[in-house]
Amino acid sequence: MLSKLSMRTELQTCKELIDPALKAAGWSWNRELVIGPGQVNISGSTMYDESQRIIADYLLRFHNMPLAILEAKAELEDASNGMQQGARYARRLGLRFSIATNGHQYIVVDNETGKFDCLNDPPTPIDILKMMGRSASWDSWRPAFEIPWHVDQVTQKRVRPYQEMAIFESLYRFSQNQKRVLLLMATGTGKTFTVFQLIWKLMQGNVLQKNRILFLTDRNNLQDQAYRAFSAFPAAQRVVINKEVVSQGAHRVGNIFFANYQNLFEDLDGRRLYEHFEPDFFDLVVVDECHRSGFGDWFAILEYFGSAFQLGLTATPRELQDVSRPLTGDEARRDTYTYFTGSRDGEPAYSYTLKQAIEDGYLVPYLLEERLSNVDKGGYVAEDGATYGTNNFERDIRMPDRTRFIAEDLWAQLGLHGLRDEKAIIFCVDDTHAAFMAQELRRLAADDQFAARITRSERNSRQLEKYFAEVGSGKPRIATTVDLLSTGFDAPDVKVVVFARPLKSSILYKQMKGRGTRLCQDIDKRFFYIFDYVGASSLEDSEFDGHPANQQQIRMIRKTPKPRKDDTQQKPIGHGVNVFLSSSEKYVCLADGRKIPFDDYCDQSRQVIQSISTSKIENLLDLWVDRKTRQDLRAELKDRDIHLAALRHYLELEGTDDVDILAKIGFELPRVPMRHDRVTRFWADDEQWLFDLLGETHRSLKVDFWETSLDHYALYGIDDLEQGRTYSAPQFAERFGSFAQILDTYGGPQVMRQDLEEVKRHIYVPMAA
Repeated sequence: MLSKLSMRTELQTCKELIDPALKAAGWSWNRELVIGPGQVNISGSTMYDESQRIIADYLLRFHNMPLAILEAKAELEDASNGMQQGARYARRLGLRFSIATNGHQYIVVDNETGKFDCLNDPPTPIDILKMMGRSASWDSWRPAFEIPWHVDQVTQKRVRPYQEMAIFESLYRFSQNQKRVLLLMATGTGKTFTVFQLIWKLMQGNVLQKNRILFLTDRNNLQDQAYRAFSAFPAAQRVVINKEVVSQGAHRVGNIFFANYQNLFEDLDGRRLYEHFEPDFFDLVVVDECHRSGFGDWFAILEYFGSAFQLGLTATPRELQDVSRPLTGDEARRDTYTYFTGSRDGEPAYSYTLKQAIEDGYLVPYLLEERLSNVDKGGYVAEDGATYGTNNFERDIRMPDRTRFIAEDLWAQLGLHGLRDEKAIIFCVDDTHAAFMAQELRRLAADDQFAARITRSERNSRQLEKYFAEVGSGKPRIATTVDLLSTGFDAPDVKVVVFARPLKSSILYKQMKGRGTRLCQDIDKRFFYIFDYVGASSLEDSEFDGHPANQQQIRMIRKTPKPRKDDTQQKPIGHGVNVFLSSSEKYVCLADGRKIPFDDYCDQSRQVIQSISTSKIENLLDLWVDRKTRQDLRAELKDRDIHLAALRHYLELEGTDDVDILAKIGFELPRVPMRHDRVTRFWADDEQWLFDLLGETHRSLKVDFWETSLDHYALYGIDDLEQGRTYSAPQFAERFGSFAQILDTYGGPQVMRQDLEEVKRHIYVPMAA
């Protein structure tokens, strides 16, 4: 018996013990669920590192609804070894319960209270629901839970795990007749796609009384995007509500209705457009960007359709200043959180933050540079003695020399980082400022199409938006705007976001920054830049965005004079102002809540590297040689927030081995070798050693093999040489045949593996650049 137990691997434990027990308990499940591909590599040959994928052993479901994560261990391993991992993955998905098991013991962890129970059998789905205090109305709502997702046959776009969680959390609340539900999902994480899939389940499951849904927006481009996102429904089922449609009586035929508040508030025959529908006409009202929509002049629309389920969508959490005083009765009634959650301190049904999305690999990280001019740091004294600061520039006084400085400095930075052909959005103070900024950039680029103002005052703003949103090399490359492109605008290939407009609202800052967070594999977009000329990044939010514990505070003049009595009065102009760069700071922005000046980051990294390698570069190299200790080292570095990609980028060491970057930081080396330098040294100093190692049999072929292998290392690094698929690449296949032929000629896998370990030890020796 003991012999049989000792042979049972984790996979065998899953198949022979865990799967039958889960089936008997009434579970369905996903095995090896990919929660996310892992954070995007800022640099390197591939966008993702396969070893960084976030994979849960089991996602346990009941009627398709995710209820718990199960982490499996081999039969002879202690089940408790899976508790921490299971809890981590459960928290990532927003699941309260996780289970760790070795097939005999099942440890059920409540990640909300920290309590756990040890059982001999897995809990049933009903057990978990009871512990959650939940009971679903399966008789009437089961079809919506069980209907499969819609899969587009062209794009094959699939629902992501966090989107599933948002959908099922909403479905559950609707099934309990909870009328108002709030979803908080970061910009770029697919709120509209999530809602489409939710509505697909509702409609196909036929659980609503009338199967009529209203999708409310406050901008034309958001309405258009939503309409296109629901293209899986026939055109006859999709209706855009406007005055013409209502006047023709065509507004009552359909299932999915799209409307802007502005249109619904128009008068027609003595009534608002929305009053041409009965108050109970819709089963569900979706409120897009609900943090700003509907709670002002148009709140009456939400009240009118108050009997319907109402789903609020937002990308931004509440602002701290919003909770600084008690709300009046009317304010409380119209407060986003109070309205949708029942309490100002209420929580959304589901939250998925920018921090989580970057860690999971669904959004790209960013590099931040704060570049402040002398007048922003010290202020400007006008001829009349009035002092103006950053908050006044372009609002109370025009500063053409400052605008020119920002444009010219940005142009230089775009050239330095190879970004002049990439798309950028510049947020300006007002329409005039945006026009001046675009003109300066057209001058610098010597191209009348290079930059364009995209604001409401532009007659063809919608056409310009369309051109700018198209992925590719079209023009304009730079869009200057005020806030038209701050939200709901999807241009995934934007790689630069520029703040030339000071901000007080963290919500607006998140929306503007969100224009750069989207993935775009078409252009191999790994990250984006933020250039901050006004100190806007002081609004970074560590909890939601994954930023900024130790931000350096740079004192700036932000004085705002009293507003003029006559707002139409011509603004004064600051002429002949000498504007120059006063301070510049590069930051490493981490997904765990820190925004650290690069020099400070290097100092912190140095301490970590020296502690791991016991202050000797030889120890660091020894750790790197062995594959297992290298993996452990990388995991330790990641846990302690040492990100090689950020160091590589800022130090401009693209051809350098990871271990040499660590050595440079850890031991303050003035110069480090490139990978090709290590290969050159190997052949110069160790060629005879290699001949002796290889022996007489097939020596010439083996030498050729190692020449090809080390050339590959020089390009891609050591990890590739440890993967069998590398040796099927064309440069190997053309010279040596298939990998099986290589192994046969070489003397077998064991001999090759031993030689590789010896070669690695001769690659990784201390050396001067």
